[in-house]
Amino acid sequence: MEIFSNTPVVCLVAFVLFYLYHTAGITLGYHRLLSHKSLVVPKWLEYFIVSGGYLAFEGSPIFWVSTHRLHHRYSDQKGDPHSPLDGLWHAFVSWMWAPKVIISKEESEKIVPDLYRDPIYRVLHCRHTLYDGWLCLLIGVLYRVAIYQLFGFWILAANCVATALAFCGPLLVNSIGHLRQYGYETYPCGDNSRNVWFVAALSMGEGWHNNHHAFPQSARHGLKNTEIDPTWIIIQTLEKLKIAHSVRLPKNEAKVNPKTDAELVTKR
Repeated sequence: MEIFSNTPVVCLVAFVLFYLYHTAGITLGYHRLLSHKSLVVPKWLEYFIVSGGYLAFEGSPIFWVSTHRLHHRYSDQKGDPHSPLDGLWHAFVSWMWAPKVIISKEESEKIVPDLYRDPIYRVLHCRHTLYDGWLCLLIGVLYRVAIYQLFGFWILAANCVATALAFCGPLLVNSIGHLRQYGYETYPCGDNSRNVWFVAALSMGEGWHNNHHAFPQSARHGLKNTEIDPTWIIIQTLEKLKIAHSVRLPKNEAKVNPKTDAELVTKR
């Protein structure tokens, strides 16, 4: 039963809130918190943020982070799970069901030992079986059934549109963000990573992808004043509220070797 009227204003507000929740779940949760340890937040908050990505059908955090860390290790080389060099459609989405790089359970345990130590992430990973995808799908559907029962069709529609946009964000980063005909390169990284403004606009700052490949563990991706990074704004807010700490940033952008994080400075 709907608990309030679904006016256009209410639906718009719902869309914005869902978009922030699901997109930040990917950009801040799966990516900057789990994959790169760019900052530290309380565990309860980490779980809440990551839930936004999980409910946007991003799947097992262990699988996502394993894939992403391999991407950085072999960016645009043999071993990269989703490089456009294997085809644009492959980089965008088909790597999910027709992978050219298979990650074994043993390899996954070596790549993300930190996440295997977390009981919640181990449960969601379903012992490195295909059931992890089905579990994510089931929980995501039940979540939307609850939204429909509580708030009605139009709020559910707002959630579905927001989820679709959030889901497409990292796919565009994987594909468009590695095509040299788009955007620009600030730091030579030995790959095809690019800074692409419209990808950054959709993905809350993830589209400053060349910056990210230059400084993988930096919590901030938009390094110029013109490179707007909403996820970094969220991190700054959490830091000012004394909720986030150990935020990692480039110490000297001009001198950093893009293949290492040796020049990253951690803010305490």
